[in-house]
Amino acid sequence: MSLPTLPFDEKLIYINGRWVTPVGQESTNVENPDTASVIATVSECRVEDVDQAVKAAYAAFHDGPWINEYSGAQRRDAMLALADQIEQHRDVIELIESLNVGKPISDMRGELDDTLDLFRHFAGYADKVQGRHIAAQTNPMCEMYTVKVPVGVVGFINAFNYPISLLAWKIAPALAAGCTIVFKPGPQTPLTTLYFAYLMDKTGKFPPGVFNVVLGGAAVGQALVEHDLVDKVGFTGSVATGKQVVRSTASTKYIRSASVELGGKSPGVVMPDVDLEKTAKLVISGCMSNAGMNCNALTRLWVHRSIYDKFIPLLKTAAESLVLGTPQNGDTQMGPLIDENQYKRVLEYIRIGKEEDKAEVLTGGGPALGRGYWVKPTVFTMTNPRARVATEEIFGPVLSVLEPFDDIDDVIEIERRSDYALAAGIFTHDHSSIAKFTRKMRCGTIWVNSYNNVYSYLPFGGFRNSGFGRELGYESFDGYLATKTIIDNILS
Repeated sequence: MSLPTLPFDEKLIYINGRWVTPVGQESTNVENPDTASVIATVSECRVEDVDQAVKAAYAAFHDGPWINEYSGAQRRDAMLALADQIEQHRDVIELIESLNVGKPISDMRGELDDTLDLFRHFAGYADKVQGRHIAAQTNPMCEMYTVKVPVGVVGFINAFNYPISLLAWKIAPALAAGCTIVFKPGPQTPLTTLYFAYLMDKTGKFPPGVFNVVLGGAAVGQALVEHDLVDKVGFTGSVATGKQVVRSTASTKYIRSASVELGGKSPGVVMPDVDLEKTAKLVISGCMSNAGMNCNALTRLWVHRSIYDKFIPLLKTAAESLVLGTPQNGDTQMGPLIDENQYKRVLEYIRIGKEEDKAEVLTGGGPALGRGYWVKPTVFTMTNPRARVATEEIFGPVLSVLEPFDDIDDVIEIERRSDYALAAGIFTHDHSSIAKFTRKMRCGTIWVNSYNNVYSYLPFGGFRNSGFGRELGYESFDGYLATKTIIDNILS
């Protein structure tokens, strides 16, 4: 299936409310990972383009009407108008992202539902920015109060795995707070970000410079992070790059705040009292969703010894029942990996699991479909908890079932020493086990008898190497606001 005709020139970038030609002539091919075929060619920006975009966002924030003249209600209405545009064009967005990322079209429908909900949810915050009045403690003739103000220009660097969803996670609360934005999508998946810029422009409600798009790889991202006029950085990606981002926010002229959502190696625990067949399906979905390219994917599985032998065959059946095929077919349940690099990386980890970690392959273990970047859903069993496939983030459809356990306290003690702390799941109806697990596990999100469901009103993020800061929920909105204290001596 070919890419639909785009209503803009994808070789241009969006800066200061206009589609402009980048400074250089460099370009990047955009692939369909299903077939490894090129579906578009986009420009690669230079440092000069980043500078132009940041200066446009800076001028829009300090001199433009977005924060200086627009009321919160006007920002709310602009965001609602944008949500309406997304809804009117959702079929095209779903198809573009399905082709560019390899996502099953059925998954894209759910992601667009969530994107619409998210913009409408955060639009409701835009007219509710509130400070506090503080009673005078020592001088009754002083008025003391705080106001909440937007942090300023935000530079966002997005990941390739959920382009439109993560874009919404990032910019909706920032827009509601009154910030202006420079946004860099993942270099493999720029198309829906460009389409989003087109829709924002189409509303006619966002002043020039409020939202800007630059394209490219690491050099472009570094230029954005290190620009002196950027007030905050939001990043989703690898641990190594995230650490570099954090270092950069403190090594330039001004120290900036950052919110970084990084990797994960999320554990799941299956207790004896659950419906084994239903739980096996939940586990496989929690791991294999988005072909395992999910920071909170359930990739370490602990199964109680008393049910281990019964549960493993059910996992095998659940994994092998996943439908792989053309992502635009309605019955497809799992798509390909994003590109050749990720394809080779996942296959190398599968080799490591077999040859170095000596884990047993229950199912999968190699390429699939004979085209593109497809890998079979792979399940290792009897995996040592310290094995590489069990401790390092693979970012592919690979589940490590660890050696069976007897005592949940042992599981918690091992998991509390993990490098990652993004998410976890427990499958049980025993309230004491749930209470112990949710209290003692140190991670950002814990699912009980479910997995992977996120909501616009609940914060998401992690600890340790999984990052800091929160996306979604009021916490993300508040992260784009700063507190200003006013002390007014009324006798002066």
